[in-house]
Amino acid sequence: MISEPSISNLRLTGGDLCLDFINTVSHRLRPEEGDYLHSFRDITSWYQHVNGMSDKTIQTLDRLAKSYPQKAAQVFGKSIQLRELLYEIFLQVITGKAPDPQALLTLSSYISEAYSNMELVWSKDKGLLQLQFNAPALEQVNWHIAQHALDLLSTGPLKQVKQCPGCGWIFLDKSKNSSRRWCSMATCGDIDKVTRFQQRNKKRK
Repeated sequence: MISEPSISNLRLTGGDLCLDFINTVSHRLRPEEGDYLHSFRDITSWYQHVNGMSDKTIQTLDRLAKSYPQKAAQVFGKSIQLRELLYEIFLQVITGKAPDPQALLTLSSYISEAYSNMELVWSKDKGLLQLQFNAPALEQVNWHIAQHALDLLSTGPLKQVKQCPGCGWIFLDKSKNSSRRWCSMATCGDIDKVTRFQQRNKKRK
């Protein structure tokens, strides 16, 4: 029996918050190997792991989830739907296809909900206007992801979004010559090296 992976051990190789969220499935090409997310609490733990929210916000959302467990379960369900939706869309982008219109329509609903719950505030420290959520809500875990997905899909660089041939994770290739092939050379890259070495040895025998 394969034990479920732990968020504390999750590698962050996506290069963008929304891609790291997609990669919360242990192995995209072998999904039976497990999932990092099983509850709303797992999502806030993931946000803590990626430094995607302040500790204060995470604590607030965890308290809300305890007070409204049924609502938290519903939001968690939508989180998983969003994750798989983004995986589908980015796979289509990687293969040079236009994203499915229905998928974009569904993503639009997440984005619309996010921006309808935001307001402009003046940041004294930065001296500029910023968008922020106008009140704590369990749905914030999805709104942040939708925001990042919109930014990446609308401004790119989409040509640098790739899929690891070893595990199927999605990542943003930030290498100088865009030559990155694996999610990580320390994991999938090394496995490939070992596999090719073993195959060469078999041919020699």
